[in-house]
Amino acid sequence: MNTEFTLESLIISISIILLFLLSSTLIKNKIEQNEIKHEYKFINGLRGLAAVFVVINHAPFMLTNMGLKNDNFSSWAWIYANLGSFGVQIFFCITGFLFFDKIIKSPNIQWEKFFEGRVRRVAPLYYFSSFVIFLIATLYSNFDIFNKETLMTVASMLTFNFLDGPSKIGGIALTPLNSVTWTLVHEWRFYAVLPLIALTYRSRYNKLILSTALLLAAVDLSMSTVVCWPYFLTGIIAAVLHQKLTYIKPASWPLSIIALCIFIYTCGTKAPEGYGALRFALTSCFFLCITLANPRALHAQCLNRLSDISYSIYLMHLPILYLTFKAASHMVDLSTMSKTAFWSINMIAVPLITIVSTLTFIHIEKRFMSKKANTITVAAGTAAAAES
Repeated sequence: MNTEFTLESLIISISIILLFLLSSTLIKNKIEQNEIKHEYKFINGLRGLAAVFVVINHAPFMLTNMGLKNDNFSSWAWIYANLGSFGVQIFFCITGFLFFDKIIKSPNIQWEKFFEGRVRRVAPLYYFSSFVIFLIATLYSNFDIFNKETLMTVASMLTFNFLDGPSKIGGIALTPLNSVTWTLVHEWRFYAVLPLIALTYRSRYNKLILSTALLLAAVDLSMSTVVCWPYFLTGIIAAVLHQKLTYIKPASWPLSIIALCIFIYTCGTKAPEGYGALRFALTSCFFLCITLANPRALHAQCLNRLSDISYSIYLMHLPILYLTFKAASHMVDLSTMSKTAFWSINMIAVPLITIVSTLTFIHIEKRFMSKKANTITVAAGTAAAAES
């Protein structure tokens, strides 16, 4: 696999980012009417960009993942080899930061409500996207889905991929449709250990436990090809530093420049790839610099809008890209199309991804989150009435 490090690649990447920003701005009223209030604006900006980075990284793979070989150019070439994995790692860091920040600020977390909230936040959209993917695969397999392979895949999808499955529906490989969902397993594992993390944080041995966790992370990173859990640990450390340095304002510009240099090196070169020790060190340094610098650029409202629909972008961009290329195949021969036509189709998909993600955010994500909020409000009102 050769990475295309050219001015053309840079222009394509920037064009996709700007197109997402423009598309979300054109429907900003819809998004902002349902805006989720967050304490940390820089986290919002980072989350929105991370989602777009994943889209940029997946776009060049569409023909190959659909089983097509183009005679004019190789769609297997990555624009930037590490952009997608960097976005995923930033998501993990953000999760660690936000939830440990809650632990620091809330000594008595009601864990049953916490897990109910996580299910309402993560599960509805995941199952909706899984259902859409199932329908797409069923349609293109001519409804030939009554086999063991499909049954095992459905079982895997229903369990957030905790159960291993062949990832095929009716013989249709799901790689071009749901290759992002593997990360949710790691998210759920982190949620599961949060009560233990909260307990150890208030222990007198918390520094020893943290040092042990760092040592285990170093060992794991040196021995394994793909290691994800240490990125949550980075988020935890960032949350602690952010709290301790609340009244100390570190120099923002130097830290922002360091973060930018790390980003360019990590995502603009072939090495370091994947999830190894060097990659972990670089991503962690980047996230810690951003956390301490709190760059004003990440506070931009246009990035905040992308943040609100980022989970929908993450889960829905692959099926939309897939359907867009399938629709285009009725008008052009995908195996002989030019690179210009290929990227034009990808660009057409960006507004579609934005629109669909906005709709799923409003009608699925926000709706289930609102139900939770209404339930808590009603419960609080009932308790107040009982006391009076």
